[in-house]
Amino acid sequence: MTTTTTDLHLARWVSDFGAWVFDQLDGLDALLQQPLSGPAPRRADLDIEQRCRELLTDPETPVAGAGAVMAPGVLADAAYWLEWWTVESRGGASTTAKLAAETDPRAVGFRDYTELPWYANPFETGRRHVTGPYVDYLCTDQYTLTFTQPLVVGDAFAGVVGLDVLVSWFEEHLLEVMDGAEETWLLVNASGRVVTSSDPTWVTGDLVRDLPLGAWLSGAAATHPRWTASVCEGLPFLVLVPAHEPSA
Repeated sequence: MTTTTTDLHLARWVSDFGAWVFDQLDGLDALLQQPLSGPAPRRADLDIEQRCRELLTDPETPVAGAGAVMAPGVLADAAYWLEWWTVESRGGASTTAKLAAETDPRAVGFRDYTELPWYANPFETGRRHVTGPYVDYLCTDQYTLTFTQPLVVGDAFAGVVGLDVLVSWFEEHLLEVMDGAEETWLLVNASGRVVTSSDPTWVTGDLVRDLPLGAWLSGAAATHPRWTASVCEGLPFLVLVPAHEPSA
């Protein structure tokens, strides 16, 4: 089974992008270390608004949401808390706003975010995580990838820091990266869910079934009679190419 150069090129581009995203999360983490190291941190101490707005308004960055989500009990004045900003484009102009989520567990509209995968996975594994593609009805209302990583202060889990990236941005830029390539390719997550592809018969959210993607992501040889696969290092993504397609 031969992996084409274009497979590797695309996988490397996605990996590099993921590394950039996690660098930004390291920056948000660093901003929160001192405020959360005090004896009784409060909501007003979480001074990350400026950095989040910078990320959201920078035309060179594809960020649609940014912030931190606190573990229950970390803050002295709120049992649950999201410090999160989003950006919307309306009439050609972009606006940023703080997410207004119900954080009072006694309220009817409260949703326990600790049960959602972008929070629960970093909490349970202590590792970085990418959720999606999924339709983010809480923030973007579009197909989204949410990158999160544990926020650890001292030895204690204090929540997660994260960024949202719209799948539409991936679609636009990956097509540019693969401009000129004749082969069909799919970018899929660890569950086989299609992030984006060059083939209109495979759309975001479709599922590629019956492939040992977990094993391939863990380092097993990606051999299969119908597909070639390239792992995107540092991310739970793979680039799949039908084996019958000609190499570039």
